[in-house]
Amino acid sequence: MPVNNPGSGNVAPPYRGIVRFMLRSVTSGRILLLLVGLTLALSLGGCSGCVQGGQASIGVMPGVMNDPGNRSLRRAILRFGLEEFCKELTHRGAPLRMRDEDPVIGRFYARSCNHHELESGDVFVQIEGIGYGWTNASLRVAFTASAAIQYNQDFLMDGSTMYAYFRTRMVASKETKVTMMEQGGAVGAVISPIANAAAPQVLESQLQRGFTVIRDSNGSVDFSVGMVEKGQRPVKPYEVRDGDHVTMMNERTEVRGNQLDFLGPFHVDDNDGALFLTMSIDGTTAVDVMVVDKGMGDQWLDLFVKAPGVPQPPMPPLMTDVVPKGTQWQKTVPVRRGHYYVVLDNSSVIGSATPPAVGTVPPAALVNVVVQVGEAP
Repeated sequence: MPVNNPGSGNVAPPYRGIVRFMLRSVTSGRILLLLVGLTLALSLGGCSGCVQGGQASIGVMPGVMNDPGNRSLRRAILRFGLEEFCKELTHRGAPLRMRDEDPVIGRFYARSCNHHELESGDVFVQIEGIGYGWTNASLRVAFTASAAIQYNQDFLMDGSTMYAYFRTRMVASKETKVTMMEQGGAVGAVISPIANAAAPQVLESQLQRGFTVIRDSNGSVDFSVGMVEKGQRPVKPYEVRDGDHVTMMNERTEVRGNQLDFLGPFHVDDNDGALFLTMSIDGTTAVDVMVVDKGMGDQWLDLFVKAPGVPQPPMPPLMTDVVPKGTQWQKTVPVRRGHYYVVLDNSSVIGSATPPAVGTVPPAALVNVVVQVGEAP
């Protein structure tokens, strides 16, 4: 069961000065870094049924597996988990942050992906998709992004836990383009060209850091920008003590006033499955949480990135509830096999929550959230 981790509290810092606002608004260049960090997590996690037992077996002799002379063997094993690389990547959004320790402020969703192994054994990945983020200067900003990266991949074992390392060998190409910005007028006119000009350089500098994926033997996956030493873990808002369910998300996200956040979509591979949700909030009185299937969620997301404002869902959600401040909210949502979004709403436009407005906009909601999948009770 997820429990609060009091040592991991953090709040997005206020940004001062319009110049810094403009620079922060182009941090969409970080999207591919965070996206790629999630891709391996998704590809390995999406094949939990076929690699779970194998990973535990590998962990029986971590010293042998970690021997530098066995790198070719490790790459051959890692290749098995990459078989569903792009399939899983295009079924999950990636979190975007200003800095590694900050809450999530947006997401990127791959719409196409190709990867292949090079003669050297490296993996070459090409990705493109859409996303959204939020800054004080731009308000909500939507964008498209693409990149092609060559990775030098390897892994080490810490008992039965796998640490997969993807070190960037080369960034072959990168591109980002702002497609919608809520901030209009003179400020918006200034920010947009700066963002479009600077984002590719920011993107490449971040992609050069590579990423680490940590996969437990039960299928739960975590990832981090840069290299994480074997045996270490990124700080998370919850300490998860439930080994029966696979943890798909454990993060802190900041949902600004009159904004939505689309978590997932998450794959449930059993007709008797369920989503297990745990949340707590701060900064506002309550937020709405909804569960929708991927088909409806994709339509809703497209509306969200195409125009300012809070769009209504195309159809009624499968589940809707209110997460109040000051409690640890938990919900089990039985679902059939498929992919599902968990959508957070910090507005009075959708759902039952009526967050108080500061002027005309509700305050930001800081949401700690764990999403797990497993067999329905």
